[in-house]
Formats: sequence, C-alpha cells, structure tokens
Amino acid sequence: MKPWRSCVILAGVLALAASGRAPAQTGEKALANLHGAVTYLAYPDGAEHAVAPAASILLHDDDVAKTGDASMGAIELPDSSRVLLGSDTTIKLDAFDAAGAQAHFVVFNGKLRFRVEHPQGAKADYTFTTPTGTIAVRGTEGDISADPVDGVRVNVYHLSDPSLPVHVTMLDGTQFDVPAGQKLWMRWERGKLVGKVLPLTKAEIQRFSEFGPPTTIDGGAPAR
Repeated sequence: MKPWRSCVILAGVLALAASGRAPAQTGEKALANLHGAVTYLAYPDGAEHAVAPAASILLHDDDVAKTGDASMGAIELPDSSRVLLGSDTTIKLDAFDAAGAQAHFVVFNGKLRFRVEHPQGAKADYTFTTPTGTIAVRGTEGDISADPVDGVRVNVYHLSDPSLPVHVTMLDGTQFDVPAGQKLWMRWERGKLVGKVLPLTKAEIQRFSEFGPPTTIDGGAPAR
C-alpha cells in the first residue's frame, strides 16, 4: 500500500475514534456530516463529539445533533426518510420506531428540511416538537425554521397522500391542517400565540435556499 493511502486510512480511523461512536451501517439511524462543523451530544452523559467531514455515525434515541455556522448535516433513518440540518441548528432525535414508522424530534432552533417516506406502503407518523407547537407529518417534503424572535415557520411542498396534510397543534391547543403549496407561521404577538396558514411564496422558499430547491412542489412553483 502506498504511504499516502495509509495516512488517509489512518486519519479516517482516528476521526471515527474521536467521534466516540461507530460508523453507521445501511439500515441504521445515522447522523452525517455533509459539510462544515457537525456534532452530537451523546445520551445519557451529554458529552459532545464531532462528526468528521463526509463521515456518518450511528445515532441513538435521545442524542442531540448540532451544526455550526455555514454547515450542514443529515439525519438518515432506516425507512429512507431524511432530515437535513441547516447552519446553526440544534435538534434531538427523541425516539424512532421502525416497526411503527414513527419518529419524534425536538427542534430547539435553526432550519431543517424533512423528506418523510411511506415505508412499504405504510403511513409514516413523524412529529417535530417546536417552541410553539407540534408538527405531525405523514409522507411529506417540507421545511421548518425555529427562531426565538421570528417564531416557527413551516413550508409544505409535497404530500405523498393529498388526504394527509401536515397537522399542527400549537401550545394553546389551536390546530391547523397545512396542505401542499401552503405555509404556516406561528409567533408570539403581544403575549398571544398566533398562527396563520397562507399560500406558499417564492420568498418563503428562499428562506431555505441553503438546502437547494424542493424536489417537488405540488401544483407547481408559486407565482411570486
């Protein structure tokens, strides 16, 4: 083996060892570093570990994934669902049940793009708990942002089943169904939590430009 190849292999082994977690295999929950700084807080001790660039490590329930400035990570799940993490994002994988096609995430802050699949024809049951409410997803592509000042925004681009819109329950119990091509904005106004469902706009999609264009927008791209 050439010396430079040995150095590359050794560097990869050392990086994985430093992460504190074995590399993920096909069919396992994984946290991938797509670029920049990606770390995770390991359950139960909360120790923070770095994920090496272009590496993917095994993710456990209750682990917290984090990205730094100008960084991107991905949580990849055995049912082919994927959650992209934008810059300066913190999210916890609270629980994942492959048999029931169920997952629960806690979004603390930042931006993410979710693509939730229908595994083998089953109806997926994914929920994202945010500072203003819970977002339930059943086979959908969309974006979520959570910001202490701006509030929580949800863009819905595509539904695998049009009869299963994204269902949102705010902290005060108010509920919304958000179909494809619509957005929801939840925020505090004068001490009251307010939510509005509106048509999706190009400006709202642009908020998530770091992820690139959505794979599909039901009904075509917004007119403005």
